[in-house]
Amino acid sequence: MDFNVQKEYIQLHKTDFKGRSEQSIDCDVTLPEYLPDIMRIVRCSCVPGVRSHQVNGDRITAECTCALRVLYMNEQGALFCYEQNIQFTKQLEVSSEDTRDFFVGAKADYMNYRVSGQRRFELHGAVTIFAKSCDSRKYEVITDACGDGITLKSEKATVSNLKCVVEKPFTITETCDAGALSEPIGTIIACSSAAVIHQVKIISNKVFLKGELIIHSAFTGAESQQVQTLENVLAINQIIEAPDITEECHIDSSLTVTDLEIKPRFDLSGNKNLLDITACVNFSGYSFENSEISLVKEAYSVTYETDVKKSIVYTTAITEEIENTFLCRGVADLSTTGIEAVLSFMCNDITSGFSVQENNCIITGEISIEIIYRDMKGEICFAQRHIPYEYTMPIPENDGILTCNPHCTLCAISYVINSDDRLDIRAEINVRGVIFCEKELSAITDLAVNKDKIKSTDTASLTIYFANKGEALWNIAEKYNTTVERIVKENALTETTVKENCKLLIPKM
Repeated sequence: MDFNVQKEYIQLHKTDFKGRSEQSIDCDVTLPEYLPDIMRIVRCSCVPGVRSHQVNGDRITAECTCALRVLYMNEQGALFCYEQNIQFTKQLEVSSEDTRDFFVGAKADYMNYRVSGQRRFELHGAVTIFAKSCDSRKYEVITDACGDGITLKSEKATVSNLKCVVEKPFTITETCDAGALSEPIGTIIACSSAAVIHQVKIISNKVFLKGELIIHSAFTGAESQQVQTLENVLAINQIIEAPDITEECHIDSSLTVTDLEIKPRFDLSGNKNLLDITACVNFSGYSFENSEISLVKEAYSVTYETDVKKSIVYTTAITEEIENTFLCRGVADLSTTGIEAVLSFMCNDITSGFSVQENNCIITGEISIEIIYRDMKGEICFAQRHIPYEYTMPIPENDGILTCNPHCTLCAISYVINSDDRLDIRAEINVRGVIFCEKELSAITDLAVNKDKIKSTDTASLTIYFANKGEALWNIAEKYNTTVERIVKENALTETTVKENCKLLIPKM
């Protein structure tokens, strides 16, 4: 039989940042005529987002937006808000040579202001545009060989290969009734959003996505200037084309709100009791398919001398999927602020990280809280606090290194002010993610027989060998140029490891 070798590619996946670039935000603002003069600025915020991006060679071109909101008070102590949306294009250089599926996002670094007149102020800040991708490194390994007396020692391995990357931006537009308000809406002074995934289902090369968009807004009354808050929940139902995906795939998915616009609107009675909501949301999903392959660990020919090349290869395999909602508690200390009442309480951002400690997988992060409050002097002020959280789960069965890129979303948050001006906070967090097990393995990556070097057959037809407990029959067979199967048959064995000290008969090939 002619010598034949079968090879297969396996992949190692790691989510890495591929590039980042800073964009400065500089504005010299003169208030429009419909807004009153500035007495004091309470808060200045910057919310960046990436609406779309294109990849061309080693360069990413991102179409970005930045929502500026300046909350200030006039001489009468009433709240007003100046809003401006800045659009810009940013290019990032990326170092990846073979990856072209990128997630491109943005985060605010800082935003400062300087009042230069009753109707003028300057804004200076910076945002970072970043790109990350699921980097796949390929290894070619030998999975089988036959002919020319070749005998193999193999090991089964589960690998997760990247099937496809799915990304789809979509827009949700809806007019919502503000409900039973004490008075019509005046000015929107703050807003936040969170997109929560409830279900991801794969059917016939399509991804069916269900979730909800949770929007919190704070606004002043049209007459009294009293601050009111409102929550709106909008349904997310999307069908996303994914030509290479199958029902057997596991998908690591996330939703990101890239842009949010909320505008008051008049209802049929002529009052501003409606909200026009427009949100740009981006779905990102990495789909993986598990398969079991046979890695050839050792090989030799009983007929010819054999050339073997071994290498260290790395494999990743999905070991567990995370999909859960948990509660966390924390405290926001406002004891130095002289707080009298909370006017607006919102989540600005949530971070997440993954680690393994002892027998647990731990997801940790911080919730960034923005608080607009009235102090004892009657002045309206702003404070930001960070609330840590932790989610713990048992380590899934594995024999490698566990990695995960968790996606955490704040579903709900509430607070109670206790007697010492501390806010006892209760948060409901949705966590999703895929846990991978990464292994380092030794495998044969190249194998050949040298037909110019025939092995000597000048040995006894049967050799007696005194084996020690724990010896592997593979090592014995290779030493005497025979096969494990022949030793097992000759000695009526049931296992390939010697159970106790004994005498074995080694047959000649």
